[in-house]
Amino acid sequence: MLTLGLDTSSMRSAVGLVKDGKELASFEISESVNSSEELVAMVSEIFKKLKYNIEDIDLIGVGIGPGSFTGSRIAVTVARVFAQTLDKEIKGVSSLKSLSLNYRGDRILLPILDARRNRGYYGIYKNNNGLETIKEDSVDQLEEIREQVKGKEILLLGRDCEKFKEFFAESCDVSLQPNHEIKGSNIARLAEIEYEKNGPDELLNVLPNYITKSQAERELEKKK
Repeated sequence: MLTLGLDTSSMRSAVGLVKDGKELASFEISESVNSSEELVAMVSEIFKKLKYNIEDIDLIGVGIGPGSFTGSRIAVTVARVFAQTLDKEIKGVSSLKSLSLNYRGDRILLPILDARRNRGYYGIYKNNNGLETIKEDSVDQLEEIREQVKGKEILLLGRDCEKFKEFFAESCDVSLQPNHEIKGSNIARLAEIEYEKNGPDELLNVLPNYITKSQAERELEKKK
């Protein structure tokens, strides 16, 4: 299976290509201004350097967040357009969960992003004999998240893990991952894993996982 992975849920654009779980290419631009045109250009650049054409892919994997509201929409929109135009299957996956793929062992894996107002977007995973979801992606107060992993040996993942290290170290044995960023190839790998378990998603069901309402939506509700 040849799988294309796309993600724009963070401050960077990520594109990757995987064949049967093996990385062929991973292309990320940090601190970029996300746009659909930029993402399409990155996909085009990858295929220029490989023996494959975009028509050869079997599956499109896309990170659906949580993370940036605007960013998550971009990758999902591009992935859906590719899937419809090329008549390919599609699989939406957790951007946070993809961070857990490279780390095996008994430690609790805690990818976390700053959701502001003393909250975090997070999921809880283990990757011992396969990637196991302990807690689906959620948003909670930081104190509540810490309570869920209290006394555990945890590995903090994600671009905000440095920010939260001391906070979690008060009640946990904390270590950090060496690479904090989402990779396009890991989005593709996770899509292959979840496709094998549950099959493809319906195109119209692939949507950004916002978890919580945007600031604009909250302000509109206050006015009403």
